[in-house]
Amino acid sequence: MKLDNKGMTLIELLVSIVLISTVLVFLFQILIDLKNETDNNSFAYNNQIKRMEIIYNIENDLNNYALVGITDNSSQDNLILYFHFKSGLTNKVAKLETFKKNDQDYMSYTSFMGEKTSWQMEGATINPCALFTSHLDQNIQSYYYKINIFVYNDPYHEKNNKEVNNAVDDIEISFVGSIDHLDLLNEEYLTSKEYLNENIGACTNNNVE
Repeated sequence: MKLDNKGMTLIELLVSIVLISTVLVFLFQILIDLKNETDNNSFAYNNQIKRMEIIYNIENDLNNYALVGITDNSSQDNLILYFHFKSGLTNKVAKLETFKKNDQDYMSYTSFMGEKTSWQMEGATINPCALFTSHLDQNIQSYYYKINIFVYNDPYHEKNNKEVNNAVDDIEISFVGSIDHLDLLNEEYLTSKEYLNENIGACTNNNVE
C-alpha cells in the first residue's frame, strides 16, 4: 500500500517564506509611514501657535497701516524682508527675518511700533528661500500678495523635506489692499509689479557680491 506524502516540498517552503517576508515588509512600511505621520503631526501641533502668532503680528500691521512696499534684503543664509508702512505723515519699516542660533531655526518680526518678537521653530528647519506672488488689479484698484515660507521637520524627513513638502507646516502670509497705498514707481519694491511664485530670499543671493 502506497502512503500519500503529506509533508511540504522545498519549493512550497520557499514560496511560503517569500509570501511571509512580503507581508512583513508591507506591514513594516505601514508602521514607518504611521510613525512619520505621527512625528509630522506632532511637529505641526507643537508649532502651530507660533505660526499663527507670526502671521497675526504681520497682518495686524497690514490691517492698521498702509503698506507702501516690500523689499527683499536677504543674505546668503537668511530670509530678510522689510515691510514699508505709512501712517499719516509717519513712515516706518517692519522686519521679518529667519536666522539660526545654537543650531536651532528662528523667525523674528519687528513690528511697525518697533516691538521685536522671536519664535524658535522646535524640531524644524526653515527654508530661507521663499516664494512670492503679487497681483495688481487696476480695474478695482486693489492688489494681492502672498509669501510662502517653507518649514520642514528636518532636512531628511521622508514626509516633509525640500522634495516632498507638507504645506501644513509652512508659513503663508497673504493680504489684499488698495493700490493707492503702494509706491508703484519704486522698482525695488516687490509689490510694484506682478510675480507668480517667484523665488525670493537666500536663493536669490541679493546681497552676495
